[in-house]
Amino acid sequence: MLNASIVRKDNTTEYDTDGFPPSFEVYKWIIYPLTVFCSLCGLVGNGMVIWILTSCTKRNPFTTYILNLAIADFGTLLSLSARVIILAIDNPYTLVYELVDSLTFFTYSTSLYFLTAISLERCISVLFPIWFRCQRQRRTSAVVSLLLWIVSGLLSGTLLVFDNLWLIFDNLSYETYLNVLNTIFTINLLILTPIMVGSTFIMSIRICRKSQRRQPPRLYIAILVTLLFFIIFAIPLSVTYFILLNGGPFYDLIYESSFLLASFNSSINPIIYYFVGRCRNRQRRESLKFVLQQVFKDEADLREGN
Repeated sequence: MLNASIVRKDNTTEYDTDGFPPSFEVYKWIIYPLTVFCSLCGLVGNGMVIWILTSCTKRNPFTTYILNLAIADFGTLLSLSARVIILAIDNPYTLVYELVDSLTFFTYSTSLYFLTAISLERCISVLFPIWFRCQRQRRTSAVVSLLLWIVSGLLSGTLLVFDNLWLIFDNLSYETYLNVLNTIFTINLLILTPIMVGSTFIMSIRICRKSQRRQPPRLYIAILVTLLFFIIFAIPLSVTYFILLNGGPFYDLIYESSFLLASFNSSINPIIYYFVGRCRNRQRRESLKFVLQQVFKDEADLREGN
């Protein structure tokens, strides 16, 4: 990914000679602490989700996706916290920063891929319920999850290689690096994001129609809210990079704020699961473990409702 040495096409940079943004104190005392706070809360929440799904909940196709999404969000929050610490106490032009930056891209992209897969699969199950139940294989979620991790890992690994090669071979490799990065963000923003938005729109219509007859399954609601939050809070980071890579203006406040929004998005999913899961039992206090089990067992209700 682009790092603290972002260079635009006119070869100018928005950073001072010491490697930090001009308004570094603003980030150091406002945006960076908020990012770390969101990340720490999210690490706890996603850690609990991972523990519950791996040890306390019966596995089904949907929980396989949610487990992998929680792992990707956990990695995103961990890398975002490390990024802030490096920027706050050290010069960003280090190998450690490059590795952390690549990890951020890896886990952020993986979250996008998993949410796209979830939204597309749920959309297909809504539009073609009988075909979906008959044709879907039991291991589809596991196979798709493995492929998504592999694809995301290959892309982030390629970028890490080019990110270091351009330092050796100068402009030629740097232009290749930017072209590869631009291609990836073009696919993420102009292909995968519209698929996610379209699937989310179809699901929302389905939920609205079902709610007129009976209460829709909590599984549907959890998916829809998670997708909406991702579109609102995580997509801005892709938009920011896409604009920068295509010669747009660079505003350091917007750039750093997009990372803050991404940390908030990766932290919010466990809270969404909890509130969606307990919305039918408002008078009763329930543990996160019990609530998640209630949400994810709606897989059976979802199939019956289709």
